[in-house]
Amino acid sequence: MRFVFSIICLFTLVSPAAAQTINLDIDISQAERLLEIACSNTEIDEAEWAASEQLQAQLAHHRQFAERFSFENYVAGLQRISRCEIPSPDPFRFSALVERRDAMRDAIDFLSRNRQQLNARVTALLKPYVPEDFIFEGKVVLAGASFSCGGFQKEGIFFIDIPCLAADMEGEYNAIIRLIAHETYHSMQNSFAYPASPGLSEIKTQTAAYDFMFERLAIEGSASHIGDMRGIKGDGRYSNFSRSLARRNFRHLEYNFQLFDYMIEAIDHKPAEIETRFPQIYGLAFDGSFGEHSYFVGQQMTAEIEHSFGTSAIACLLKLPFENYLLAYLEALQDDDNLQKSAKFSAATIGVANDRRIARLSKHDFRECIPE
Repeated sequence: MRFVFSIICLFTLVSPAAAQTINLDIDISQAERLLEIACSNTEIDEAEWAASEQLQAQLAHHRQFAERFSFENYVAGLQRISRCEIPSPDPFRFSALVERRDAMRDAIDFLSRNRQQLNARVTALLKPYVPEDFIFEGKVVLAGASFSCGGFQKEGIFFIDIPCLAADMEGEYNAIIRLIAHETYHSMQNSFAYPASPGLSEIKTQTAAYDFMFERLAIEGSASHIGDMRGIKGDGRYSNFSRSLARRNFRHLEYNFQLFDYMIEAIDHKPAEIETRFPQIYGLAFDGSFGEHSYFVGQQMTAEIEHSFGTSAIACLLKLPFENYLLAYLEALQDDDNLQKSAKFSAATIGVANDRRIARLSKHDFRECIPE
């Protein structure tokens, strides 16, 4: 559930003397090219599309879900829309470029006209949550053929799904801003946060599983805090879905905290089988199919940490091993000035976080991110 843009991190941390700079550029060339092809009766040059890094990244993402998202089917879709025909099957939803051509054009034009405002609003959301000397330039690429609703990121490229959102682009605008901020923050985290764990399929031990859970709690929670969807305006399809999902999760947030506790305890059950069991354990806490419950646990943790220790604590904590994020949250709860819905973790979860901190024998821990 994301939109067809492409966010590419070109720069990372620079020297301490440098000023913080964040800039996003909207690239409409792919969407414009698809509109140009639709109903044009032109021959499709496969080499043009085979050479597109953006398309190759998009296909790599889609193929995680089904083999039908192949380069051959993409080219077949291009050939059909060139003749003003609807592909069948149509896994990439090329049909929008023929049946809803005017709406697609209006959506692309709207985002193009508002690119400076979009850049400014996303940048304003992000700046407090990155290091002071951070430089980042990103590119947002609109994709005119995609099966998702919202957007997704693959290989440093963030895609925004125009076919899904074109029906009411103005009604989706505020959700798009939050979505871009969320996904751009992930690109930024890749540059300054503590090194990421292996991929989900590579988790083979209890220790790696605990680390992965704490990492996702911090990484997704901080991005969800920046991209908070609860108060967005607009009645587009994606806006309604995102707002409803966030509000529903916050209504039962205490249960989401308990669910995370249960998943930590589940890791301790049958440790010899963790390699096969962990994807399901992780999925129950974080997967979109189950409501992404732990995204909102991490979001509340981020809000509580900021409330107690200030915004700058977030980027500082993300540089540390990720159990420190949970321990900083627990410290924030001790000041008796807590946000509504901030819940405690179980003794088992707290014990694991403390054990991971001690086991690392690290010189650094969460206290260095707390103002005196």
